[in-house]
Amino acid sequence: MVVVLAALLACAMAVAALAAEPSAAPGGLLAGGDPRSEGDGPGLVGSPLAMMLGVMALGLMTALATAALVRLRAR
Repeated sequence: MVVVLAALLACAMAVAALAAEPSAAPGGLLAGGDPRSEGDGPGLVGSPLAMMLGVMALGLMTALATAALVRLRAR
């Protein structure tokens, strides 16, 4: 019971801290644009196609490993 009350109190304090500033983001935070670019403004950083292929390859490897594990455990 004490743990639940402590968690609720921590959540209430976090909500109060987040609600202290009415704007979505502080003005100075987004004033300079995207810090990862060379001054071109907002845009894609890195190689999105390579990242997408990497995620797909990781998913395929995970699916194959899961299928192999299921087949091994079935024996």
